[in-house]
Amino acid sequence: MAESRVGQFSALDEQLEAAVRSASTTSRTSSTPVTVGGGEPVDLPMASLKTLHKVVHALAGGSEPMLTTTEAADFLGVSRPYLTRLLKAGTLPYRKKGNRHLVPARAVARFKAERDRKLTELRDLAAAEEDLGIR
Repeated sequence: MAESRVGQFSALDEQLEAAVRSASTTSRTSSTPVTVGGGEPVDLPMASLKTLHKVVHALAGGSEPMLTTTEAADFLGVSRPYLTRLLKAGTLPYRKKGNRHLVPARAVARFKAERDRKLTELRDLAAAEEDLGIR
């Protein structure tokens, strides 16, 4: 089962690598249309395309994808210093490689999903307060 999964990521890795090469040679600075499989094309900024390729490449190799603090902060939509505070507080796991902090992509995705869930609950609570005239 793991081999077929690695095979699937290998095919996607090749597609993304071709898209990164194509975008690099055409020197696009805004976004690049990417089509995965038979799906609809999606415009991705070059930084997002490179990060996606990095994650898929690690998955294709069978290892856990790691993000730099800049990549993780961009994914979460927060500043890099704020993300570093989250790492130091133990909110997110990380490894140090030299002077760089590397964060597991799965941990970042779990953190984002949990944060988004909490924000939705807060919005619902605020809407309920407003409906009841409490606010």
